[in-house]
Amino acid sequence: MRVIVALAIALTLMACNKTDQTAAEGTELTPTETSASILYLAEEIGVELGDSNFVFGVIQDVDFTSEGNIAVLDGQKKRVKLYSQSGDFIGDFGGAGEAPGEFLNPHGIACLSDNRIAVTDPFSREVEIFGTDLEYIDTFSDFTGRAPFVISSAGTGFAGEQGGFDREAGILTTSVALWETGSEMRVFSELTDDFSPENMIQRIMMPSAQITSDSSNIYYSAPVSEEYIVSVYPLDGSESYNLSFPDYTAKEKSEEDLELDIQAYEYRMQGMASAGRGGRLANATYDPPPFYYATGAMGIDNENNIWVQRGWESNPTFDIFPEGATTPTEIVIVDPELDLSGYSFVISPNGIAAFNPNPEDYPKVLILNLN
Repeated sequence: MRVIVALAIALTLMACNKTDQTAAEGTELTPTETSASILYLAEEIGVELGDSNFVFGVIQDVDFTSEGNIAVLDGQKKRVKLYSQSGDFIGDFGGAGEAPGEFLNPHGIACLSDNRIAVTDPFSREVEIFGTDLEYIDTFSDFTGRAPFVISSAGTGFAGEQGGFDREAGILTTSVALWETGSEMRVFSELTDDFSPENMIQRIMMPSAQITSDSSNIYYSAPVSEEYIVSVYPLDGSESYNLSFPDYTAKEKSEEDLELDIQAYEYRMQGMASAGRGGRLANATYDPPPFYYATGAMGIDNENNIWVQRGWESNPTFDIFPEGATTPTEIVIVDPELDLSGYSFVISPNGIAAFNPNPEDYPKVLILNLN
């Protein structure tokens, strides 16, 4: 059962999390519309030392199967490990290499509607498909550029955001598309931008876009700061529309967070240089966005509610859009005692999880419950 907290208490908790990021006047939901639920820790998967089945290198992505099992993509070990709802190890697959069923640099995972598991490997331009027995069965490789970095189960296949670069025309493209076995790629939207070293740097430093879907729609949220928008693309081809936050006002970053952005940029450029990449970006300048990104993680729960994380809150806070609604009617906050400000979140009908790609101690997956 959800713990319903009075609006005043919920807003007080959020305000205390980051005093320099107070929501602007007019952006809060009204008291009659809003209730806050709390996400608590239910289970933890991962150890620092011990059983190798529970030791992760770098957790890249997580998803839940229809049975509620947890699939964990380890980007460093280039393997996917599967665990039961109670945290027991079931099996794994993958490995480093270029043969079918192996990965170069896996980036995202999606448990499909028929219980197959898709893993996207953008730099090899492939999305590999594995069966319920964890054996390799198929590869999607008909991409116009790199394979999508982010994928989600959609229709009988997967949806994703695909980036492209036309060198001759000097144009960057970003597409939201659907791939299904035996069908041509369906493109729902495509944006273009002029190529420049500065634009490339901005793209490199942006967080990943978010994409999720239900039986009727694909939901897509690009990392933008001055607007709070989730684009909805109906699978039946009807007109798209947006989910939005009432009277959203962009939130300025603190000086400390701007400095952290610069440090992250310098670290990223050093890493690219040491790998012999990024030479054409060496003289580019990077100006961190002055505002927090409006949205973060996104997903759909078992009641078909759309969850959208607020990008400006230090304690993870989610706006809840009931099925068919275009504005949120309630919020969910993470138990502040957990301190999950640096974590990525996965919300699905079969479970809720959080993980930190760069933890201070050791990689682990936290299973969260609403109480």
